[in-house]
Amino acid sequence: MESTCIIPQSFVVVLFLTNLYVNKEMEEEMFCYIHEGGELVKTAVGSVEYKGGRTNCSVVSKNISQSEFVSKVCGVLNLDSNSIKLEFTVKFDPSCLLPLHNDGDIVNMFKFNDMFCHVYISQCSECGDDLICPTSGPTPIVASNSAHVSSIGEPPLHISNESPTIQSVGFSQRCAMTNTVQLQPSRFEHSIVGSGHTFPNVSEFRDAIYLMSLARKFRYSYKRNSPKHMTVVCTIEDCPWKITARAIGDSNIVQVHTFRNVHNHCLEDVVLSQPLVRSTHASLVIDDVIRSTPKYQPRQICKDFVRQHGIQLTYLQAWKMKEKAKERIYGQPKNYYKLLPWMCERMLATNPGSSVELSYSNDDHFEKLFVAHSISIEGFVRGCRPIIAIDSAHMSGPYGGALFSATSYDANDSMFPLAFGVMRSENYEDWLWFLEKLKIVVGNKEVIIISDRHHALLRSVPEVFGIENHAYCYRHLKENFSSFLSKHNTRGNKGKENALQFLDSIAYGRLEHDYNVSMVELKKYNEALATWVEENAPHHWAMSKFPKQRWDKMTTNLAESFNAWLRIERHHSICNFLLEHMSKLASMLVKHQEESKNWKGCIGPKIEAKVQENIAKGAVYPVTPFKNGVFGVCIERALLNVDILNHTCTCRGRQMLGIPCEHATTVIISISQNVTDFVDDCYKYPMQVLIYGGSFSGIETHDMPTVDDDGLVRSITGEVFFSLKPPHTKRPPGRPRKKRIESQFQDKRPVYCSRCHMSGHNRKTCKNPLP
Repeated sequence: MESTCIIPQSFVVVLFLTNLYVNKEMEEEMFCYIHEGGELVKTAVGSVEYKGGRTNCSVVSKNISQSEFVSKVCGVLNLDSNSIKLEFTVKFDPSCLLPLHNDGDIVNMFKFNDMFCHVYISQCSECGDDLICPTSGPTPIVASNSAHVSSIGEPPLHISNESPTIQSVGFSQRCAMTNTVQLQPSRFEHSIVGSGHTFPNVSEFRDAIYLMSLARKFRYSYKRNSPKHMTVVCTIEDCPWKITARAIGDSNIVQVHTFRNVHNHCLEDVVLSQPLVRSTHASLVIDDVIRSTPKYQPRQICKDFVRQHGIQLTYLQAWKMKEKAKERIYGQPKNYYKLLPWMCERMLATNPGSSVELSYSNDDHFEKLFVAHSISIEGFVRGCRPIIAIDSAHMSGPYGGALFSATSYDANDSMFPLAFGVMRSENYEDWLWFLEKLKIVVGNKEVIIISDRHHALLRSVPEVFGIENHAYCYRHLKENFSSFLSKHNTRGNKGKENALQFLDSIAYGRLEHDYNVSMVELKKYNEALATWVEENAPHHWAMSKFPKQRWDKMTTNLAESFNAWLRIERHHSICNFLLEHMSKLASMLVKHQEESKNWKGCIGPKIEAKVQENIAKGAVYPVTPFKNGVFGVCIERALLNVDILNHTCTCRGRQMLGIPCEHATTVIISISQNVTDFVDDCYKYPMQVLIYGGSFSGIETHDMPTVDDDGLVRSITGEVFFSLKPPHTKRPPGRPRKKRIESQFQDKRPVYCSRCHMSGHNRKTCKNPLP
């Protein structure tokens, strides 16, 4: 949502810097768009846009002085140079206005803006007294969650020379519009700009008082504190600083009546009047940091507060501040699930054809959620190969839970999210419910399900999709085999490597003969290991034993990628998670669709790379033609038959993967045919178009209801919606984990100490003596 700040009697100059490198002597110039009579609009990302008004133009040289620049602009606008104030912005913080006082500021304006710069010109205020002088003026409108200058019942505001030229827009919006992640106290010095300054409610006024005291380092107290009348003074005796504010009529709007913005402190007073730490108010300082950096740690908050404000926080104070900030950004945890029914209805209305199932208990507590967007369903049914990887991950937050996912592959072997579910835990009942909903989504299409060997999945997948369609993740099985091997291996690390190589031969062998030979070798090596393989259902993971086509997909790495894709979003509330998932899904779909338009041929780059690899491998094989499209390919001492017409090869590589194997590519090239013509249609561009050809829209939240003080979900018109209660929770056994259990075969980056520069430990645990 955009917030609008109108500058009375102001003009804006937009400067575009063009670098003309024709020769070394050519100067850099700025082409100036001079805007007059419009208004400034600050977007949610912190940038400043100028809308409306009239436009003039001028060209400014890089070597121009500040006085020449002012004269040039005043000449164009016909202004008095003694009555205007100039400020500019830099590219890395477009929401911060910097003064343009001297030639050094002109240099900085060029240096820190690559291609263009915004310069804001406003009329200087005549008033610089301690008490702001009232005058007449227009009556601005007070918007929700914002602070403005108003003349409702009180004189309007005149801003002194030290006040910002843009009117205050309320702290909550101002924090949301900044891009910085540092705790800069200077931005709160003008939280209250003078008499006539209005706030939507008492809370925002109190927040502004605290933030001003934090920025200017003084302590205050309330002489009078009620919703209708507040008087605030400095705690130092005989200090003239004072603010009085009153409610306007019977409304909640609070207006500053008196603002005496002068302190009279000696050095001892400054030391004794440091602001107190109130977590509710102080947490406002870190709101924007939490938004951009959810993992902002309490210890870092303590360090930043000392550096920026000179205040030493305890760990508990910093932790409370972070929790208050998260509560203000994402809402109270007890209200997380109240808006979920409305959100589900809106998802169905926005994208017809989606599947959104919400399950709750008899006492209205959340239990399960299943979501499959229409574009995912249509894309999978129309063009994706019938293979789905499923997995689960932990949901963070006060109520925890598990995130179930179902992911497939597009024509370029990239991730294509199909469905996900949010459950209370990972058990047989929840997996069965999720898979039943997934079965409805895929319809009559027979699919292969790849999963780890979680005990709940070993029961639920065969019940819904059939035991013959359940493929086990080989990576997880190999880890189990490695653990078993560690207990029964007597030949050291080298022997373990040999045993794992035997297992790879068993798993990846395409022919029954390859499987049998590898099993005989493993039995000779260790009878117990061969028995373990036979007892762990090789027909669910060995390629030669699996009865269906699985396109060489041996692991659930794709599902693990989905979990990592939503790693940050899993920390947020469930409604925010749904919105953020839709946003990331839309970005992914658009990205893949645009990338497919740049394919060099009819197949994607990942598939093309596999084809090129097979061509390189088969280049040395001799080919013997037979009748009816059959060719013989000699490899070492064996002869393999390749049937071009039926797309088969003795090695079964072509049948399993749908891409010509190294033997088939040799035959195709020998008969002067195009190899890509023999690739299955599921990998080609027309299929990619079908996968990403649907429509998808984001949820409109401008009319989203809110949770009132009574805990009811109510719209702006007063309509009450059905709301859910949070799920019942219980403490899980053991110490909660922050990171997933890493694979035994995962390569880990070594840790180096920044103190002694040795590996294996960090600076905190370093015990090595320094030279």
